[in-house]
Amino acid sequence: MENIKTKIQNVVPYMIICIAVFTGILILNRMTIYTGDDYMYRFFFVKSRPEESTRMLEKISEIPSSLWNHYHNWNARIVAHAFVQFFMLFDKILFDLCNSLVFLIVGFLLLLHIEADGKKWNPSWLAMVYLSMWFFFPHFGLSVLWLSGSCNYLWMCALQLWFLYYFKKYTDYPEREKGLWRKNILMIFLGFLSGWSNENSGGATILLSILFVTYWIWNKKKVPVWSIGGVLTSCIGFMFLLMAPSSTSRIGSSFLEAGVFLKRLREFCGFSFRYLFLLCIVLLGIVVCFVKKQRETKEDWIKPMMIPFCYCLSGAASVVVLIASPVISGKSWLWAVCFVMIAIGLLLKNGIYKRYCSRLWVKTVILLFCICAGVRYINAWKDIFRTYQEKNIQIEQLQEQKEDGKMDVSVSLLTPSDNLYNAISRTPNLDKDASAWFNQWMAFYYHVDSIEGVEAGYDSR
Repeated sequence: MENIKTKIQNVVPYMIICIAVFTGILILNRMTIYTGDDYMYRFFFVKSRPEESTRMLEKISEIPSSLWNHYHNWNARIVAHAFVQFFMLFDKILFDLCNSLVFLIVGFLLLLHIEADGKKWNPSWLAMVYLSMWFFFPHFGLSVLWLSGSCNYLWMCALQLWFLYYFKKYTDYPEREKGLWRKNILMIFLGFLSGWSNENSGGATILLSILFVTYWIWNKKKVPVWSIGGVLTSCIGFMFLLMAPSSTSRIGSSFLEAGVFLKRLREFCGFSFRYLFLLCIVLLGIVVCFVKKQRETKEDWIKPMMIPFCYCLSGAASVVVLIASPVISGKSWLWAVCFVMIAIGLLLKNGIYKRYCSRLWVKTVILLFCICAGVRYINAWKDIFRTYQEKNIQIEQLQEQKEDGKMDVSVSLLTPSDNLYNAISRTPNLDKDASAWFNQWMAFYYHVDSIEGVEAGYDSR
């Protein structure tokens, strides 16, 4: 009984953290509206704009055929968009619940990369991971809350961290290898999907897995079969992503032109400064403390730095390649942020945490972070809730005009938002021009001929 009581006491703090995080994300998800590409993926994909023959997806079995067209005509992120089209078939509550759960899973996976043995965890570590995700995940509304964005970024991040976790676990605990035949099959599957997930992160995932294998060889460790299978299948998946007709048609040498290159370089530097500068300053400070501590105790400081360096190198690669991308988006910095967070956690775990972080200091930092997170959450909630209310008014206006027999409808435009927790902040939405692509998809979705956006005060409606 004492054993059971102790185990329950150990689990309770984690349960409280998970329930609080899940509830908080679910509330924001429930109020986040369909925007950007969402409406388009409710339909059987033919082209990027609706046509007379455009029809809604009716069942899950139609998704492969729809994505086949998507693969050839739009882009090759089939894994992510399979999730998007699946969730667009159902009421949004299903996505909201699953997405909140995936956010929790990503937090656990980040912590597993820091410490693969869950028995050595501390609840404060998990709290700090989720707080860091809240503060540092780029364009949170787009990469976490927006349906299309989350499936492309948060969900693919979960997939890749899951794949890479086995490499990290073997690095830390090679003696715990078991169930190899199951792992061989799983890693072939995970590797293929991870490589096919996203252009910049798929390549970064392959790079990190190769760096792990190189590290094992350098340390004269046995290289397990599942790791080779995982690396090879991830490369195959990545080639499916890059060699798709829709991808090759967009590849060009325009980024080599001086003007284009400088523009993208400015964007790259701007996003890197916004999302990585503070984390890199923290990382640099921790590296200095770590080296100082290792030298004081006359321990090797180079070898313990190698795995954190591999994560940082992979994270850097995931964003540097974006200079060659036709479009650079802040969402794509998600993997770099995750890998730098892991590197920080690894260095803290390897001596810095116990040496410099007293319990009082840790609790004080977490309390301050929670207060700041609470303030930011309230502001985000207010902004997202305002958009949610305005969207409901739009739908009411649309339905009223449909009931009156009007098929060319006019609805109020949403109030613009610059809050990065709001999905409409950086996504296309209803425009004044009825011929705008979003207006056309929204009109098809609500079965009207056209939708025109008009400037109107919601309070005076």
